[in-house]
Amino acid sequence: MAPTPTRGAARALRCGAVGLSTGLLAVLAHASAGGHLPSLPHVLVFALAIAWTCVPLTDRQLGFAELLGLVGVVQVAAHVFLAVLSREPREVMPAPPALLTHLVATVVVVVALTGFERAVFRLAAVVAAVLPRRLAPPPAFAPLRIPIAAHPQQPLSEVLRRRALPRRGPPRS
Repeated sequence: MAPTPTRGAARALRCGAVGLSTGLLAVLAHASAGGHLPSLPHVLVFALAIAWTCVPLTDRQLGFAELLGLVGVVQVAAHVFLAVLSREPREVMPAPPALLTHLVATVVVVVALTGFERAVFRLAAVVAAVLPRRLAPPPAFAPLRIPIAAHPQQPLSEVLRRRALPRRGPPRS
């Protein structure tokens, strides 16, 4: 079977790349705009949540528009998450510097992830072209033998009795 980045470890790697890059850049954009920098466990939990949400989306190659929508939603969620973590509800509506840094972070992440997606799919195509493939099943050299359980041999009288006098009526109690 040809390797494909839509299954297995390659899919997990793609989800992890989206989660980590989007989550970490959201935190850096938030901090550079003067926001509160959360602790590392909060950032990792947020990045894992993003990666987990990306699993249904990575069954195919993601294009620029899909990544832009995904990362844009994540940036909004990251801003709200970080504002709640900093315990300042008035920061839920971003200030202009915060909005600008989140927009720049979104563009940077989308461009990087688009390139990463192309690279992963090209690498998978190259590996698939190099690996040997079995295009057809091997030919059959003899008829397929299927073992069948043998029925116990019954005497001819028993066979005739069952055919001539079949059981009728309710069983004896």
